[in-house]
Amino acid sequence: MKTVTTWSLYLLISLFILSFSACNPSARNNRAQSSSIEGSSRTNEQRVMEMHDKLMRSFGDDWIERESDPELYPPFYGGSFIDNNGTFVIAVTGNQEANQQHLIDVLGTDNFNVETVQYSYRQMMQVMDLIDAFLFNTSVPNDHPVLERFAGAYPDVMDNRVKVILTDVNQEAIRAFKRDISDSPIVEFEQGEMPELF
Repeated sequence: MKTVTTWSLYLLISLFILSFSACNPSARNNRAQSSSIEGSSRTNEQRVMEMHDKLMRSFGDDWIERESDPELYPPFYGGSFIDNNGTFVIAVTGNQEANQQHLIDVLGTDNFNVETVQYSYRQMMQVMDLIDAFLFNTSVPNDHPVLERFAGAYPDVMDNRVKVILTDVNQEAIRAFKRDISDSPIVEFEQGEMPELF
């Protein structure tokens, strides 16, 4: 299950703008102020998207095509997201100060926050590759405990974990996942439903 981090970032930005507009009562009451807030949100959105694009291009000019390739991401990079204040946050492993200075050099600005995390995005994507390999392995029987319960998986940058969604989180499924896919401490299991097909 390959992920598209750019679309995730677009979604987070859109949700931020919607929640900001919805939570601001004076913006609802004053059309001029609302237009001003929406304009500044769009400006912030553009600024964040430009920084994200510049960061990703520093990893590789072909980053859009290689977005699910673990080797695209440097070992220090833990992912990026927008926090509740609309600030661009870059997660890093290792020395926060050295990584922050490197990112300032790359982005040409210090208008972002840096957060230290335990696992790199590369490590998360390597686990995602293991999940993909398992799901596309035709020799895995259909009644495998993971296949019977699997509802999805994604790298959760804010929690710094790969979330594996199972319709029923039980010890049989967890043991089977750890035995046949990955026993990495990066993985966190959550209960959820199968996505509906339209």
